[in-house]
Amino acid sequence: MPTRFTHSAFAPQRGAALITALVMLVILTLLGLSSMSTVTLEERMAANAQEINRAFQAASTGLEMVFTDETAFDTRLTIDSDGTANDQYVKSDTGLGGTGGNAYSATANYNSVFRQMTVPPRGSGWDSSYGYYHFQLSSTGTTTSGASATVNTGAYQIGKAQ
Repeated sequence: MPTRFTHSAFAPQRGAALITALVMLVILTLLGLSSMSTVTLEERMAANAQEINRAFQAASTGLEMVFTDETAFDTRLTIDSDGTANDQYVKSDTGLGGTGGNAYSATANYNSVFRQMTVPPRGSGWDSSYGYYHFQLSSTGTTTSGASATVNTGAYQIGKAQ
């Protein structure tokens, strides 16, 4: 004989599973939205770091260009004592990395300033008829997005004392 079940054997359903599932969906949706905003922020931070690095590399390239330019190491490139440029050497290169798809999207402005001449130190192998000509070199790299970096260094050149 088949067994018969009646409604009184089951507990009445009140929809607790539906409410629990909806609460879980809301929580998962909030976690997803939070993750999306975090990823967007991290993407912006990575792009900014890349632009800063590109500006630094452009500035470094500018310093290399100063070292290869013979006219940069001229003792007439001085700054007056009040800080204004007298005959300051300033050049700009906008074609870093080539053109078209190879372009680096950055520019380098670089300069050289003669600071002073000093006599060689004793034991250096140079006599007093020679001098150390000290220059201050500076380069600023700027990207198309507006990031910029400046690199400064010093260099000297040995030559006949004037």
